[in-house]
Amino acid sequence: MERLTDLTVTSFMDTLASDAPAPGGGSVAALFGACGTALAVMTANLTVGKKKYAELWDNAEAARTEGMPIVADFLKAVDDDTQAFNRLMDAMHLPKDTDEQKAIRRAAMEAATKDAADMPFHTLTLCERALCVLEQLEGKVNPNCASDFGVAAAALVTAARGAWLNVCINLQSISDEAFVADLFARAKTKLDAVSARAEAVYGRIDAACRPVCNQIEG
Repeated sequence: MERLTDLTVTSFMDTLASDAPAPGGGSVAALFGACGTALAVMTANLTVGKKKYAELWDNAEAARTEGMPIVADFLKAVDDDTQAFNRLMDAMHLPKDTDEQKAIRRAAMEAATKDAADMPFHTLTLCERALCVLEQLEGKVNPNCASDFGVAAAALVTAARGAWLNVCINLQSISDEAFVADLFARAKTKLDAVSARAEAVYGRIDAACRPVCNQIEG
């Protein structure tokens, strides 16, 4: 099957807007994460090689070296999230005519739903890694990229919140209470940390980008 990330943007959007249940919010959350991280790397690339910012090159080079593998991991998560959902659908369609078949189906659905919850948690973890790159670059890149940097922060907030929702929706269908409690706690901790830090970055960039707007509002 063709990977979602191999589609053109137009084809991906057509697929997303169709009545197919996947790709859905989990894949889109991962895509937002990839876009946010790639934007952060772009600001590094627009800093390195500019003599005016020579003192920032080493940091920018280190950040872009760290950032690009995270972009790749996010893109893999776009497809992995949809594949996890498809495995859950396959489990739901297992036969259930006998007690034995019902037991097999229940076990398969439980395992597939755990995978479907783990996948967006992985996206949350990637958001945390991406945010470290963003923080490493803040205030140390070409200032002409400020708005791009702000969009990167906003994209990571959206990615984290989207991943969180997809963790929660899948946890509702899992009977393993210990698994549910553990994943919920870990996901909530990551969501709170990533959201607070990324929103703080966005707020600082917003303030730096809008002095003229502030004069208009005043």
